[in-house]
Amino acid sequence: MHYLKSPKKRLIVTATENGGATIENNIIAFNEWFREQASVDSSKIAGTAAFLGNEEGVGMIATRNIKAGENVMVAPTELIFSYEAALASPEVGAYLEGLKAWQAVVILLLSERSKEGASKWGPYIKLLPQHLPLPMFWEDAELAELEGTQVLQSSLEYREYVEAEFLSLKEFLFDLHPDVFPPKVFSAEGLLWGFGLLRSRSFDPLAGASAALVPGLDLLNLALGGAGTGQAQWVQDRGVLAGVLSRAGKGVLTLKAVEAIKEGDQICMSYGEKSNSELALDFGIVDQTRSEGAYLLSLSIPEGDTNFDDKVDVAEVSGLGESWQFALVGGVEPQPEFLTFLRLVQLQGEDTFLLEALFRDSAWERISLPVSQQNEEAVCVCMIEGCGAALDQYPTSESTDLGLLAQPDLPARQRVAVSARLSEKRALLSTMLFFEQLKEKLPFMEYYQERRLKQLGLLDDNGISTFEDFMKDGIA
Repeated sequence: MHYLKSPKKRLIVTATENGGATIENNIIAFNEWFREQASVDSSKIAGTAAFLGNEEGVGMIATRNIKAGENVMVAPTELIFSYEAALASPEVGAYLEGLKAWQAVVILLLSERSKEGASKWGPYIKLLPQHLPLPMFWEDAELAELEGTQVLQSSLEYREYVEAEFLSLKEFLFDLHPDVFPPKVFSAEGLLWGFGLLRSRSFDPLAGASAALVPGLDLLNLALGGAGTGQAQWVQDRGVLAGVLSRAGKGVLTLKAVEAIKEGDQICMSYGEKSNSELALDFGIVDQTRSEGAYLLSLSIPEGDTNFDDKVDVAEVSGLGESWQFALVGGVEPQPEFLTFLRLVQLQGEDTFLLEALFRDSAWERISLPVSQQNEEAVCVCMIEGCGAALDQYPTSESTDLGLLAQPDLPARQRVAVSARLSEKRALLSTMLFFEQLKEKLPFMEYYQERRLKQLGLLDDNGISTFEDFMKDGIA
């Protein structure tokens, strides 16, 4: 199997390409540079870059005991690879106005990398990994381990997206100014590397549309054990407004300890509420302590539905639209909004009276609880069949994956791939079980008509008509 549009060469920087410097020398140079550039008393910097081994790579360790709430280090605005920094670049800034923020940041990074030791960010750039572990950079044989997964699909989509963006930049910018943007520097491979680097090293409040590279603060490895277990976190300070770096003042981004850290311990952070499949996609890592899984499900109202327009109106009134994405999490019941959207999609026959204009503003609330046994059964069947079809796309079973993960010598990337696909499977299996169990309860559930009659006082709490005694007396 061939996964097209892959990079033509691996992005590896050898010792020779790095000027003969070892990783240890690069770390020493970076630490000295950061202390000089940070413009603060070095005693206030409580973390330092360190090589933690081939598996974890470069990380951060505490240089002294750190109290909870104490600042570990700060990064002044002028050190940060941001959109504002890109626009201020004397070499490329004049050409970047109007570009996407991530494009401008990556172009600045490539420009500075081409200067080698002459860049003011030189020691930081030398410390950056030139070969990223993200699946979008994997070889075909490695990607084959992700067959059937959303991780594979998203990784290939990332490649295609960046390549399309490169072709656009090449036509409308790079080729028009080859003296400013030489092809050897501003290549498709370079843009993809910068894109992957930015995705894997930017966190709130500098993430998404405000993504930026923050020297020093981006060294923290993942804290194992799920979200909320990190020892430190990024905190915006003056000059950093709403996640966007301000041009005014000497703003800083602070790394703050959220718990006490002992001298010599590695300082880690939470990467957020992410499943192993999400960690694999964006960082090329997994957390073996996490047993829950996750699967991102996209739902839409079929355009061929005879009630398409009415259903879209109801969804829009609720704040959604004709298409929506929901996260399925293993061991967690589906979100109420997810069930309501499913009922809306499956609303057919006599139940469609709820789509009439009279009920438009209240329709979403009315279908937030079971509508009819027919509707609820259609919801269960579509989800059971859908989860089953998704599970059929994986070439291995859950038990096979668990057996592979039990092997201590399993290659690192294969372990990431197996953990990612197991994460998705667990979410699908858990969701399928939920709807299978719900389907068995359908004959005993309360539906819209029964709830409505109770509201009108025509049924008691046991579902018995309040008129039975009245009719028994022969009075009509």
